[in-house]
Amino acid sequence: MKHYETTIIAPPNLSEADLESLVLGVEKDLNERFDGREVVVNRWGKRPLAYPIRRFNEGYYVLYEFDSEAETCISGLEGRLRLNENVMRFLTVRRDEELKTEAKMKARAAKKKKQAEEEDSGRSSSYSDDDDE
Repeated sequence: MKHYETTIIAPPNLSEADLESLVLGVEKDLNERFDGREVVVNRWGKRPLAYPIRRFNEGYYVLYEFDSEAETCISGLEGRLRLNENVMRFLTVRRDEELKTEAKMKARAAKKKKQAEEEDSGRSSSYSDDDDE
């Protein structure tokens, strides 16, 4: 199972109804059409853009996190987003390799911390033995 994140930027002048239909439409496409599983939608709201797009200095950001096995999932989703006039920009990133690396790094850090604590406890007990003499 591959884990993906897709971020879209919508124009800030969209009405609430249009924005809601855009967000729900993309979510529905992910679930039904492109075999996306465990779709999580994070609405970041209006944020400033790094550079003007279509003469807008801010945009409405939405992040979709989902899992999929289908090879056509990303190409199909991006094709639909490309045709949607309410999407100014989008970006899809595959995150499963990064998540594995982060888990390995956390496990390694926990192991080092545990070893350091064991060494510290071993040193403190040897010091207490020396004090008794």
